[in-house]
Amino acid sequence: MNSSTTNLRCLGLMLILAGIPFIGGCGDNTLTWQEEVKLLDGRTITVTQKRRCESAYTGQNFTKCISRETWLTIKLPEFGGKDIIWNEKLDPLVVNIHAGKLYVVGMFPTAREFYLYGKPQPPYVGFRWDGIAWQHIGFAEIPEVLYDGNTVIDLPPDGTTLLTLEKKSILNGNRGYPKDVKRIDPAYKSNFH
Repeated sequence: MNSSTTNLRCLGLMLILAGIPFIGGCGDNTLTWQEEVKLLDGRTITVTQKRRCESAYTGQNFTKCISRETWLTIKLPEFGGKDIIWNEKLDPLVVNIHAGKLYVVGMFPTAREFYLYGKPQPPYVGFRWDGIAWQHIGFAEIPEVLYDGNTVIDLPPDGTTLLTLEKKSILNGNRGYPKDVKRIDPAYKSNFH
């Protein structure tokens, strides 16, 4: 084999290897937006949602953002008006107040997080703010009055800085999401194995 053939083969192999991250994913990026959230008491608050995303080829299509970590920044006068930051490897479904307590309920973006959080059934993870830190709570401790989701189910369109209630209602209503991501369902069982 002459050196020109070897060089061409090496160049071809380098091009193939250089293309793998684009095909297989692995790119990390962070998306941040503000989102209006309607509370049980009728108030509309604005939370900041930040997600660390991983892009990937799913076998059928390319997705630019599989959520790997989420931060919610919540500021409420009844909790001192300070930033309260919730940070988990979940997609938030509910941010709300009931009986003077602040709750966040999240869902799993993929099976990786389902296993990380101990494979709970139904597949929702609840948290309650104790005034100092977030406490992980069992499913039975999530008040039923909080079962309706009030956050964006997927990501807002590119370039969104403020997701209003009206825009969110259109996004959540037009994409044919299953009912178990719009409302907590105690009978729902995850199909992750």
